[in-house]
Amino acid sequence: MKPEPPILQFDSSQTAVVNPTDWHQPIDGIAPRAVITWMKDVHDMVIDKYDTVERHRLSVESADSIIYELEIDNTPVILAAAQVGAPISTILLETLIAIGCDTFISVGSSGGLTSQHPPSTVVVPTTTIRDEGTSYHYLPANTEASPDTAIQNLLWASLNDEGFTTTRGAVWTTDGLFRETRARVDQRISQGALAVDMEAAALAAAATFRGVQLGQIVYVADTLIEGSWDPEALVNPDTDFRYRLLLSTLRCCCAIPASH
Repeated sequence: MKPEPPILQFDSSQTAVVNPTDWHQPIDGIAPRAVITWMKDVHDMVIDKYDTVERHRLSVESADSIIYELEIDNTPVILAAAQVGAPISTILLETLIAIGCDTFISVGSSGGLTSQHPPSTVVVPTTTIRDEGTSYHYLPANTEASPDTAIQNLLWASLNDEGFTTTRGAVWTTDGLFRETRARVDQRISQGALAVDMEAAALAAAATFRGVQLGQIVYVADTLIEGSWDPEALVNPDTDFRYRLLLSTLRCCCAIPASH
């Protein structure tokens, strides 16, 4: 009998041969709350506008993420820019946990899957569909991984109060940007997916495994509707909208009750 595929061979041990704390040590006084974003343009705008302190750095081959601390509404918060993709984004999350953060919100773009939710709609995920590989190293094989419900409710209320167009539903996470076939898209829509990204499920699974709080939002940029791809809002992003969304996310993160 052939062994089951490696991706299904979950190991629940909290200790690995290489551990985050072998590489990154706790930092005294680090802000416990952190925002992870893939919106590098507006990340840089925030860093330029606010007084920031470089607290740490994740450097591995081509990935180089500076971990900044700033204050929003007199509350310290970490801001870190991730590179696209589940593996490196999860390494960044693990790094932030290792240095002392325990409360997170991730915010980035996604591909919209339904005509009811046009570009600039902000999706507050109720769950994520695990169609990537990284999450299977953090949780047993299953269809979904979910963000923290309390943070999602806080995000929902905050974003609506600030006038964003919002919706709730599942986000489909895939590793295969160029393998989003029509049949696969239709299948995910039938499972309740409103948008597709490349990181959400992995981060939700890793946060659950490590016992930290993680909230998530994605906004609709490009769309995959009725058999066609419209990349306009992805290749020519609305910087003002993205900046406002990142600031809103930072404020919301600062409002989350501290877990320690």
